[in-house]
Amino acid sequence: MTVLHVPEPIWVSSNELLHEYCQAWLQEPFLALDTEFVRVSTFYPQAGLLQVADRQACYLIDPLLITDWTPLAHVFRCESVIKVFHACLEDIEVCRRLTGELPAPLVDSQLAAALAGMGGSLGFQKLVGLLLEVELAKEETRSNWLQRPLSDEQVRYAVADVFYLHQLYPLLDDVLIRQGRREWLSEDCQRLLADVGQTDNPADYYRRVKLAWRLRPQEQYVLQQVALWRELKARERDVPRSKVIDDQCLWNMARFKPANREQLARAGLRNDILRHDAPELIRIIRDALAAPSDQWPRTLDIPLSPEAGVWLKQTKEVVASRAALLNIPPEILARKKALEALIRTGDSGQWRLPESLSGWRQEQIGAPLLALLADVSNQPYVESES
Repeated sequence: MTVLHVPEPIWVSSNELLHEYCQAWLQEPFLALDTEFVRVSTFYPQAGLLQVADRQACYLIDPLLITDWTPLAHVFRCESVIKVFHACLEDIEVCRRLTGELPAPLVDSQLAAALAGMGGSLGFQKLVGLLLEVELAKEETRSNWLQRPLSDEQVRYAVADVFYLHQLYPLLDDVLIRQGRREWLSEDCQRLLADVGQTDNPADYYRRVKLAWRLRPQEQYVLQQVALWRELKARERDVPRSKVIDDQCLWNMARFKPANREQLARAGLRNDILRHDAPELIRIIRDALAAPSDQWPRTLDIPLSPEAGVWLKQTKEVVASRAALLNIPPEILARKKALEALIRTGDSGQWRLPESLSGWRQEQIGAPLLALLADVSNQPYVESES
């Protein structure tokens, strides 16, 4: 195992110390942050550690001892302090869980590396090796971060993540400035935070159920209501969604509309949920079926037609070609979901770039995509031979 030569951390294990260091962090241009957590049998991540690095030192905040997160929430809201993470989605969820705030302004070094032409989904270990020529071990990734005391290896690992991240950010920033792409990163990180805020609506989780589009409009409303119930119960009980009701059972309930315990059991409802929650679920399904159609959600999009599927393939080729010229991964330039959304705008008779292809993407790929679709949509469609 590689022995990491990292500084001894400063432990932040009281509300008073957290307040003191947060006052100092408000004067920093940027902070490197990371979290360690456990999420095996719970809905919410159980925070085991929060790491911070500034220009002076590395700090380990113990969430098992801190009870007042107000000072850190203030740091997260401070516009003059950039908060730097790597592959940040789970980390910012932990931060919001602890403080009630999403860290902003935000920089994700994984995204920064992709925009700088270093490759997509680059792991922290590889990025440190590439830019700092330091070999990091990852043995502690799945450690029990709730144990106390933490082992020496856990502490070194936790410190290394923010110690080297603090060194990485200026290097990445310099590259992006030279390439004229710093604003690209800022725009994408702002969009990331906005997406995190929007996707936390419990009433929207039914959209994630596989094959939900196959259900009739009224059945999609039933699905929405039982999925909403599951989401709220999973949060209330702090258990994974599948420990309440799995997706297949949700779909079965929406499709077959069980009206009694026996039918719920045939739909696949777990025995423990059946014993405790059957009456409530039967009522929810009955009320959903009685609701007027103006309460039904917008019908989910069906898969693209074969013709539109051909257009999707062609748009991917345009994106891949442009991405190669920019030296960035194609999925960073335009994801499949964004291209599908673009193609669906043609149903109204005029192609329009979706919001996810606005900003720098509109400048870099928008015009070629619109020109392609305007051209191919005017050509006769011919089925390919099987």
